[in-house]
Amino acid sequence: MEIDTSPPRSFGPALRAARRDQQLSLGQLALLVNYSKSHLSRVETGGKAPTDMLARRCDEALRTGGRLSGLVDAGRPGRRGPSLNQLPRTAPGFVGRAETVAALDRTLQAAGTRRDAAQCTVVVVDGPAGIGKTTTALHWAHGVARRFPDGVLFADLGGFGPGRPAEVSDVLRHFMASLGAQAGTDVPAEHLAARYRSLMTGKRALVVLDNAAGAGQVRPLLPAAGGCHVVVTSRDRLSGLVVRDGAERVTVPPMAEDEALRLLEAVAGPGFDRSAAPDIAHSCGCVPLALRVAAQDIAGWHRSPFDGPGGGADEATTLRTVLSWSYRTVPPAAAQALRRLAAGGCETVSPATAAGLLGTGVHEAHVLLDALAEVHLLHRTAPGTYRLDRLTAAFSDEMDASRPLRPAPGGLQRTGPSTR
Repeated sequence: MEIDTSPPRSFGPALRAARRDQQLSLGQLALLVNYSKSHLSRVETGGKAPTDMLARRCDEALRTGGRLSGLVDAGRPGRRGPSLNQLPRTAPGFVGRAETVAALDRTLQAAGTRRDAAQCTVVVVDGPAGIGKTTTALHWAHGVARRFPDGVLFADLGGFGPGRPAEVSDVLRHFMASLGAQAGTDVPAEHLAARYRSLMTGKRALVVLDNAAGAGQVRPLLPAAGGCHVVVTSRDRLSGLVVRDGAERVTVPPMAEDEALRLLEAVAGPGFDRSAAPDIAHSCGCVPLALRVAAQDIAGWHRSPFDGPGGGADEATTLRTVLSWSYRTVPPAAAQALRRLAAGGCETVSPATAAGLLGTGVHEAHVLLDALAEVHLLHRTAPGTYRLDRLTAAFSDEMDASRPLRPAPGGLQRTGPSTR
């Protein structure tokens, strides 16, 4: 059943409606939650106040995705949301992304209907540089935070950036301190992770792990509790989490054209020439970071779409910089392959075509293409088919100019665009 997103109502009628949706009698529900039938009857009729434990057991038995627990919390005087909320503020003027937000909503709804409800739900939000993964995830998380009465934890894992990725031990100590526990600096990471999982047992909490470097960095930060929901953002596809840990994947695509036009208008401000907007959106690939830079250019910055909005801009606001953070994580052979594909004018390529261009075997070319696709420097459009978007190609051309390409094995020269 879907989670009710209407304003909170009293617990009793909501419990009765959820029970009837599952076609359960009071006696059957009593057996499932280990409360007496008379107790449940009094709760449904308003004669008895529900406890957190009862609400959680009913959520699990009725597969309501935490809605009943949220109603208990909402009904307490003075409670307007979780007391622990570490989410950073989001940029004003969030535009569009209705489909991605709906996909995230569905992961929360599905959590209440899973047969393995004893396990936390893990969602990977992936996508290329500048696509708006963090912005979208935070926008969604702020909207659902009140559904998690035990709080919201947040950590920037620094997987793609100018510095080193965050140490798992440091993140665990931060989370434990937030939960009221302390740990010495000499405690091994595996012991910290075990203590953290114990602290999260029985809690209904949201954990947002931003900018993850890889699955190995994320796993120790996953609670074991079934009431917890974990959202991980990364440029890496984190396939290990999906395959081994059962994570769900939500890939953030480029903006729809109408969303891109609205973003351009919102950032550029009054006087924006709407007639030029479609061409600008197309040249930016409908990538939010590039669109914001272009809109600021329209507003008077007069800079390259790869640059930030002014000489003193934060390094993270330049598309060139954030693409370079992805580029430097791939093996040297894969980086060389990307530059050669861009220099060859490839938009769509297969392993066989790439092998001819790169002077390698088909299997080796396939491995290189997969390595680039894992961090969204290429996009898999179908099995055995990859696409190079115009912004990444332009960035690669810059790299080609600054670092001359090594000759391909066998003396192959640049070729025209691939149509395979």
